[in-house]
Amino acid sequence: MENKKFWSYENKLVMIFFFTIGFVFFDRLAINYLFPMMSADLGLNYTQLGLLGAALALTWSVSGPLGGFISDKVKSKKAMLAILVLLFSVFSLLHGFAQTFGMLFVLRLFMGIVEGPLIPQTQSILAMESSERRKGFNLGFTMNTSNALFGSILAPILIVALANAFDWHTAFYLTIIPGIILSFFIFKTVKNPDPVKFEAIHTTKSIEKVKVKDVLKHRNIWLSIIVFSLVMTTLMAFQVFGPTYLVQAKGLTDTTMSFVMAAFGVGYALFGFLIPSISERTGRKPASLLSALLLILVPLSIVFVDSVPLMMILLFIGSAGSGVIGMSMSVIPVESVPLRYSGLAIGLTIGIGELFGGFLNPMVNGALADNFGIQTPLFVAAGAAVIALLCTFFFKETAPSKVETAQLDTTFVQAEGQEVKPTVQV
Repeated sequence: MENKKFWSYENKLVMIFFFTIGFVFFDRLAINYLFPMMSADLGLNYTQLGLLGAALALTWSVSGPLGGFISDKVKSKKAMLAILVLLFSVFSLLHGFAQTFGMLFVLRLFMGIVEGPLIPQTQSILAMESSERRKGFNLGFTMNTSNALFGSILAPILIVALANAFDWHTAFYLTIIPGIILSFFIFKTVKNPDPVKFEAIHTTKSIEKVKVKDVLKHRNIWLSIIVFSLVMTTLMAFQVFGPTYLVQAKGLTDTTMSFVMAAFGVGYALFGFLIPSISERTGRKPASLLSALLLILVPLSIVFVDSVPLMMILLFIGSAGSGVIGMSMSVIPVESVPLRYSGLAIGLTIGIGELFGGFLNPMVNGALADNFGIQTPLFVAAGAAVIALLCTFFFKETAPSKVETAQLDTTFVQAEGQEVKPTVQV
């Protein structure tokens, strides 16, 4: 009986999407870890590495909101999802056949096109199917924890091990296997959600009816876009330039640097779901404020701290900033508009965030590093985190427990015969 209860449809969905999103980031970051081998074979330089990352982020930023819009309209969301997973696995495999920078660049563009819609689609489906008290946990666990576990911890270990055992071509070839498996489970297990039925039983709806063209008029949506763009700037600057800074400026060995970066990855995996879970009780806004404050520690700790153990501790604590990433990217947007627009809301947030944080940020920071030193991108990252913190003060609370309490208070006052207007907006 307990086994059946544990393997509820909600839990199955969480596990499938956990591995799906994790594999997306595993695939996305694999080229960074294989680049030393690829550059030796193909004669690539670091400018080209930046361009490969920017190419994927560019098409991701376009396909994210477009895919989110389409996912809100298509009848079979699970078929679309299964096809996209299979397609990006095929494009990952084709990386193994690349012999030139041009071919790699084109493949990264296509990979961004098919990967972009996956996150808004999985997160919107999960938002519809999650029980109200677990929404924050489910979205944070599938997005942040899977990202950290697969992208920041497993990817460098497994992908490099495969490349060392065979070669970098084979490492890319083998990525097709989990893609096929995930596509099968998605098609067999995932059900097409019924948003009409869900909204009928949903205990906390948006007070205001919103048309698609009005999604951006919601304060929480454009605030989420700004905050996510800023925290993406912080995260990408740290992940792209942090390792080089630690080795070249701090004089750490490659092995020591990998342990320092892993300290952040471990914390990211933990706090990625812990902060959204805590926000179910504290509210989304207080949790976002604390998370954004701690994010500032990440770039500054590797610049101003010389002790490796202390640096690792501060990075672990600062990784709690991953909470505001998930909150601004998915949790707050899906709770701020009617659920039928959740795919579009998440897609817009991710798409614009990728455009600034994933596409423009590496190129601008690369130029700044060349002109003013490798530490410059880390100061930019800290500045972006500070601005993100200030913006979170203006979020409207969306946590169901907090909104319900406020609505109950309003109902009680009205029952006492006083004329009041509801002041809570979701």
